[in-house]
Amino acid sequence: MNSHPNSDTDRVQPTDAESEIETQRQLIDRLDGEILRLLNDRLSAAARIGAIKQRVDLGVLDGGREVHVYQRLLSLNREGILPSRFLLRIYADLICASREIQQIRPSVGGDGEPPARFAVFGNPVGHSLSPIMHTAAFAATAFNGVYVAVPVQDIRPAVAGLRALGFRGASITLPHKESVMACLDEVEDTARRIKAVNTIVNAGGRLQGYNTDFSGAIRALKDKTSLAGRAVAILGAGGAARAVAFGILAEGGRVTVFNRAAERGRKLADELQVEFRPLSEFKADSCEIMVNTTSVGMAPRGDDTPVAAEKLRPGLVVMDIVYNPLKTRLLREAVGAGCTIIDGLSMFVHQGARQFELWTGMKAPVDIMRMAVEAELAAL
Repeated sequence: MNSHPNSDTDRVQPTDAESEIETQRQLIDRLDGEILRLLNDRLSAAARIGAIKQRVDLGVLDGGREVHVYQRLLSLNREGILPSRFLLRIYADLICASREIQQIRPSVGGDGEPPARFAVFGNPVGHSLSPIMHTAAFAATAFNGVYVAVPVQDIRPAVAGLRALGFRGASITLPHKESVMACLDEVEDTARRIKAVNTIVNAGGRLQGYNTDFSGAIRALKDKTSLAGRAVAILGAGGAARAVAFGILAEGGRVTVFNRAAERGRKLADELQVEFRPLSEFKADSCEIMVNTTSVGMAPRGDDTPVAAEKLRPGLVVMDIVYNPLKTRLLREAVGAGCTIIDGLSMFVHQGARQFELWTGMKAPVDIMRMAVEAELAAL
């Protein structure tokens, strides 16, 4: 008997499963080659477009075209199994490669330099969509940056680490928006008056604190309505309520605070020098705009609502700062009542856009940031 270990009789014969796996791997190898060829063809076409534009002195960067590309791809991918969030990431990198081939401008912080580092500090923070949003913004603008979520229980050593490690900036979320202020070298007047910081900028080792929540809320509201002279009901009395109310008052709006806990609601109303009413007394005919700043309706309790449907009316502008789910019960019932609605994603993206601009000095790609977060939410 032949006992050689390499004899045919001693070999393990492939099973049907192994054979099928090998067949699919060969298909993948063939497709990878075809994809690579097509990617290079695409980049060659982009390079030719760039050369033509430079020859006739046309502007090369076209943010509108990039948004169109993303929208078209998302539409084409409706029947595909590729998750939209990965589709956006793949094409963000491809568009960056196109820019480099066209030699529009080098990647900011490029030429072998390490990427600028950013983080979001909070507890918990694993659910944060800020990394998705800012990574998309960096890719869309060719900014050489990385952004990570960092769970933080004690904000003081976290901020000290940010300074020591040379992070360019950070987002601050619950529960640290107030306590972080004592860790900073400077706090802008608006953030100090709101009593909360959600953004840190490291300016050459000097840590500066900002609040972009209020500006995000105002931009989201002003996309749909005017604020000057309008009566606005703020539901809630926490930090978000203070930030939103501050921004509305700065725009000339008239604010009334509604809250379940009377003591807390009155305290905020007194600070803002506005009127307070118990939430049970809310009536839609007393205001033109209503903003829910509470967490009522947030996943996993998406069937909750801070205001019964019968208390809504046609023509009322309803904004909900909750963005998961994107269409809360409050917003769904507001649509049914004939209201104009503003979802929480609008505020989230606008506040993130302001952060991006503070960190980079560049105009934020707002549409792309929103598409990235929407794609992630759709996958949840």
